[in-house]
Amino acid sequence: MYDPERGYPAIVPCVLYSDPVAVVGWLTDVLGVREVVRAALPDGWVGHIELERDGFIIVLGRRGGQFTDTSSLTQVFVEDVAAACGRAISAGGSMLDEPGDRPWGVRQAVVADPEGQRWALTQHVRDTEPADWYGQILGPVPG
Repeated sequence: MYDPERGYPAIVPCVLYSDPVAVVGWLTDVLGVREVVRAALPDGWVGHIELERDGFIIVLGRRGGQFTDTSSLTQVFVEDVAAACGRAISAGGSMLDEPGDRPWGVRQAVVADPEGQRWALTQHVRDTEPADWYGQILGPVPG
């Protein structure tokens, strides 16, 4: 999972909501997408939902924290997160979240381009079981 070499999309838009669960029904009805992944903590708090259509993924995330003042970011898979961060900073961007390993099997950093758009630079590092990060697979996921 989350490996572009096996078919997961290399570029994934992430749209941020105060309550991603509240918008899922609207998006499935209007856009014809289907929910394929949901990460919910044991208390029911949902912070991550993935929707799929025709092999493409849209991630619904939760607005807040470092993303309080934004409504979206775009996840782009790269071969080397640290190298991509270096290129981003050299080209006039800024580091918002340093590279780090995430429980869902990726190394990830968040940078802003010179105009402030946010980019989640992501590298697949290992396969994981979704249950290990409170994820649940609800349907086939590309890759």
